[in-house]
Amino acid sequence: MKGQELKDGFRRILEGNKSRAVLRKSYAFDSAEFSEARALNTSMESLVARDEEHSWQIQLRPRFGKQGVNRSKIGGHPDFDHLAGTDGVEFHHTCALFLDIKNSTRLTLLYKLEDVIWIKNSILKAASEIVRSLDGHVHRFMGDALLAFFGRKGEKMEDSVVNAINCVSVLESLMVNTIIPVLVDEGYDAKDLGFRIGLDFGEDGKVAWSSYGYNEVREVTATSFYVDVASKLQGMARKNNCMMGEGLLKSIDFPEAFVRKKKVVENGQPAEVDYLDRRYTDRDGNTLRYKVRELSKDGYRDLLPFGAELKAQFEGSSCVGHQGALFQCYVNPGNSPVEYYSASRSLPKGTALEFKLTLRGGAFGLHLFPLKVSFTKRNHGAEAQLSKSAGVFPVGDHSVLSESEVGRGQFFLGKTIKFPEYTLYRGLHTMEAMVNDRLGNVVFRDFIGVYID
Repeated sequence: MKGQELKDGFRRILEGNKSRAVLRKSYAFDSAEFSEARALNTSMESLVARDEEHSWQIQLRPRFGKQGVNRSKIGGHPDFDHLAGTDGVEFHHTCALFLDIKNSTRLTLLYKLEDVIWIKNSILKAASEIVRSLDGHVHRFMGDALLAFFGRKGEKMEDSVVNAINCVSVLESLMVNTIIPVLVDEGYDAKDLGFRIGLDFGEDGKVAWSSYGYNEVREVTATSFYVDVASKLQGMARKNNCMMGEGLLKSIDFPEAFVRKKKVVENGQPAEVDYLDRRYTDRDGNTLRYKVRELSKDGYRDLLPFGAELKAQFEGSSCVGHQGALFQCYVNPGNSPVEYYSASRSLPKGTALEFKLTLRGGAFGLHLFPLKVSFTKRNHGAEAQLSKSAGVFPVGDHSVLSESEVGRGQFFLGKTIKFPEYTLYRGLHTMEAMVNDRLGNVVFRDFIGVYID
């Protein structure tokens, strides 16, 4: 997957919206011609929509180890549709994601309303496809905003949260590096474009699904403090950033290394935001101070299961791409190994892993040799700390020689370095692979994140 392919996918969304706008203008026929023309235009719109709708899903889902296309429709969650029009209530965990287009009101003052419609619609369409790419369910569009839920029946709670966090990271990556640049190419100002996201998680027993309204005007939705807080977190978020709530942070022991306190200015002085911007009192009179954090988007983005060459193009990335290097991880290497895509899902404790760095023959100039290859493990979380195993651990260094250096020819024929690991501590942990040339310059660097139940 390449950056240009992602831009092309968003351009298809834009062109689809433009095409439909042109087609709709052609509806101004007399009554005898109207029905036939509208039927023809509707058919053409359908063809455009089919071309654009799943273009990003087709690119993104395989990178996270997901099969097929998520065709869930906007509206009531499919796992709870049977509650519609009833008094039934079911409790089930969910991760709520609120996204709104920042400055959307200002857009209506700067641009023609027809342009504002297709700009907002294109962004919301792209966002909805990214949500569905990560197995989320788009619950509602609200003008310039989107509400989505992550968490299906039969899905591990940890995987619901992992999918939601990955969705936020992909949304930020594509908004900044794909969506905004394409819209700028269309003549719009980057400073007028962006979004804000709020994300939080409610566990089983703390999220109630039920039907609201009458039989003809009804909606099945989730009722929870954590769903409401996700909306408030969105309001606190900075442009093109995500604020995360304490419920989510605790649910998977999300590392402090990948979050930060939001920075603000109060009374002319710099300050940090530690808690939700209002206090709540429960039924027992207890005052709740709710911890919030901003996703450290640069650091977490480096864990996404994209190639190092693509991630290196993102501002703030620590990755260094090289066409001749590939870093991978496999589950159960001794028995039907399956590739584990970085940070894509949560693994049980005791799972055998194998990390593999492949250096392709002929891809490195002989002047770079000898190459130095190093691996570094970073453990996070309460369980690792209790076992005094949290921190940074070098896994091993390797010297890679060219064939000419050992008297067997003038070329580098390639090398594969493998080493075993296994899952042990709950949370998110990382493995880094780095390749330096003979002068110490980094010619390749990539990261793999591993979530553990």
